[in-house]
Amino acid sequence: MNVLKIFKLFSLILIVTFAGIPSADATNSTAAPGDEQTVSLPEKTKENSTDTKPAPSPISMPSFESGAPRWYPPKMAPAKWEWVELTTGEWLKGTIKVIRHDNMEFDSDNFDTIEIDMKDVLQTYSSTVNTFVFTNQRLVIGVGRITKDQVIIDTAAGKMYYPRQQLISVVVGDRTEFKLWTGTLTAGVSSTSGNTNQTTVNLQANLKRRGAFLRIETNYYGNIGTTNDVTNVQNQQVNLQADLFIYDRFYLIPASFEFYSDIFSNIDTRYKPGVGVGYQFFERSELEWQVNANLLYQRVRYVSTTGNEPPVFESAAFSIGSDLKYDITSDITLHANYTITLAVPATSYLDQQGILKLDVDITKHVSVNSTANWTRIGNPIASSDGVVPDKNDLILTFGVSLDF
Repeated sequence: MNVLKIFKLFSLILIVTFAGIPSADATNSTAAPGDEQTVSLPEKTKENSTDTKPAPSPISMPSFESGAPRWYPPKMAPAKWEWVELTTGEWLKGTIKVIRHDNMEFDSDNFDTIEIDMKDVLQTYSSTVNTFVFTNQRLVIGVGRITKDQVIIDTAAGKMYYPRQQLISVVVGDRTEFKLWTGTLTAGVSSTSGNTNQTTVNLQANLKRRGAFLRIETNYYGNIGTTNDVTNVQNQQVNLQADLFIYDRFYLIPASFEFYSDIFSNIDTRYKPGVGVGYQFFERSELEWQVNANLLYQRVRYVSTTGNEPPVFESAAFSIGSDLKYDITSDITLHANYTITLAVPATSYLDQQGILKLDVDITKHVSVNSTANWTRIGNPIASSDGVVPDKNDLILTFGVSLDF
C-alpha cells in the first residue's frame, strides 16, 4: 500500500506541474528570451559582412558588384510553394515541413526531404498559414517571413514583428485540430496449406498528433490465427501516450495507458495506466530517438489459475522505454521500440517487449513492411489445467501500409 501511496503522490506532483504551465500569449512580442533552444542567426557571408545597410527590398532588384542582377522569387508566387534563401545565395523551392531544434526540414520535388541548419538560412518566403512558437510559451498564427534578424508575421490582428533569436519552432498549419493528426493502417495475411492449414491475420494502426507543445500517439497491434479451423493465436495490444513539452527536448507524460490481452499466455486482460517523463535526444528528418520513464499501476486478470494463484494480480510498476526511427534511405525506414517493466515490490514480474519494423515506400501513401514483435513475460502463471505458458513469444508479419 505504501508503494501505491507514492504512486498517487507522484501523479499529483505531475498534475500540479502540468496545470502551472503558462498559457500561450500571441500578442506579447517584447518578452525576453528564456532558456529554450532558439534558431540561429545566419552566418555572415562575404557579401553581407561588408554591407552595413539594411537588406534590400525584392522590388528594388539590386545588383552584385559584377553587375549581374540579384534574383528574388516572384512576388505573386504560387501559394503551394515556399522559398528559402541560403547564406550562399542559393534558392530552394518546395515546402517547409517543420522548424525545430535549430533545424529546418524542407521537402523538394528534386531532393525529397532534406535537413538544413538554420544558421545556413538567410531568409524564407511563404504564402501559407503556419504556427510560430517563440520563447515564453508564445504562439503566433499567420503567414510569416523569416529574415536574417526578424520574423514578420501577417496575423488576423495585423502585422507582427519578432526577433529571430526568440523563435523556437515553426509548425506547419494553422493549428486546426484535424491538420495536426496523421496515421498509418497496416494489414497482413499469411497462409499455409497441406499437412497443416494455418491462416494468420495481422492488423496494426498508428494515430499521432503533433502540436507545438502537445504530442499524442496511439498504437494498436492485433493478431489472430487458426490451424485446421482451431484458433491458436489471439492477442491484441493498445498503447496511448501524451507528451507535453515544457523545456526544449524535455517533456512530461501526464497520461499513458496500455491494454494487453493474450489468451494463450493466460492473460485475459492487463491494464497499465501511468505518468512519467521523457527526453527527445534526436528529432531530425532522418533520425528520431526518445527515452521515457513511467510510474505505473498494473492490473492483470488471468484466464484461469490453479488453486495456489489468485485470479487477479495488482501492483505498482516502473518502466523504461526507448523509441527510435531511422531513415536508412529516402524510401526505407527502420522503427525500433523497446520497453522493460518491473513490478514493485514483486520484482520477479519483469516484462519486456521489443518491436522492430522495416518500411519500404512504394508511393507517397503506400508502403510494404515487415514487423518482428517479441514479448517476454517474466512470471507466467499456470492455467487451471497446470500448463505454464512459455515466457517468450515472437511474431513475424509482412503487410501493406496506408498513410493518411
